[in-house]
Amino acid sequence: MHRMNSLFRLTSQNYRQHIRCYSTTSTQPRLTATRGGFIGFLLGVTAAGSAGYYYLLGEYSNASEALLISVQELQESTDKIKNYARRIEGMERELNKLKESMATKHQLNETKTDFKKLYDTLNIEHLELKTHVWGLGKTL
Repeated sequence: MHRMNSLFRLTSQNYRQHIRCYSTTSTQPRLTATRGGFIGFLLGVTAAGSAGYYYLLGEYSNASEALLISVQELQESTDKIKNYARRIEGMERELNKLKESMATKHQLNETKTDFKKLYDTLNIEHLELKTHVWGLGKTL
């Protein structure tokens, strides 16, 4: 019987150890749950941060492309305006040359008066020549 008591004692001790190993009343799961929640929170924050970063990176890329296109369009517009300004400057130079070589109204009126005097003088000389020729024709 003594032997059986010792066997019973060993069996009950083994049984108690197994019960303790598989018991759910331990305080460690609470710590593990907290640790798991914290790790889950960190993983969630990391995943959300990564997704946000890639979203912002895409938006930044799109904005950079749009800005680059705007700058190129602005450069093209600036080049067109420079060409127009050069053409206008060239036309102004030609206009100034024409202004220097053109006659004023006063000069035109003087020239007109000179032509009238010249025409009148030629007309008088023609009449005098005609009279002279008529006089010669009578004497002959």
